[in-house]
Amino acid sequence: MMKKIMLMMAAFLMCGMFNLSAQPTYTDIGFNDIADVFAQVKANETVVFLVRHGERGRDYSKNGLLTENGKAQARMVGEKIKSGEQAFYAHSDYGRTIQTCENIAIGRGDEFIHEEWGILNGDWYRKDIPALKRNGWDNWESLSQWAYEGGKEEGFYNLEERSKEWLDSLKAHLPSMKRINVLVSHDYMVTPMAIYASDKQVDLHYWVNRKWINYLAGVAIIIDPQGQMRFKTIRGLDSGLLAR
Repeated sequence: MMKKIMLMMAAFLMCGMFNLSAQPTYTDIGFNDIADVFAQVKANETVVFLVRHGERGRDYSKNGLLTENGKAQARMVGEKIKSGEQAFYAHSDYGRTIQTCENIAIGRGDEFIHEEWGILNGDWYRKDIPALKRNGWDNWESLSQWAYEGGKEEGFYNLEERSKEWLDSLKAHLPSMKRINVLVSHDYMVTPMAIYASDKQVDLHYWVNRKWINYLAGVAIIIDPQGQMRFKTIRGLDSGLLAR
């Protein structure tokens, strides 16, 4: 009987049906629902939700706006983090990020108090755009591979150094912000920040598996009274990954 059991276990292992180690990999770690994260923020903590804008149309320029679905998505996210406490909003200089903030504010029932921040433009991690174009790196494949593996120094900044620089800029803004804050940016900025904030555990390995950050997904930055930060990767919609 014992010999039969051992043979069955060996067969399970060979077929990949039984895993003794059961160690999680980066593919096991995803995005937390924004409502769940918001519910965990303590009354004496500040939270900053950094997210990608809602669904956009075909116009990728600064004038490109949200679709009607994108507006509805943003309002739904606002409802998920509704609290009766006025939030602060900031966005890039693109129309779709302004619209996303505005519709999240509508969903929360907020007055739309907002600012335009240069650090929310999508080029934050791109050091030399002509070099990126010249080397064929101005694409999702190269951005995601650089964020996980480094390299491409001619075109990109160092992920850790640049992320810390952005967080220092955020700290400088905190005195003029609220306890609850919504910052809306772009995939080229939010994706590397999510990878950094998760210690490269979130699965956005686009050059390997075509996984890319979804609309209204990103990072929650939670700041305690001593100024210590902790991070959670978040999703405003059903998935943190863009359907392709």
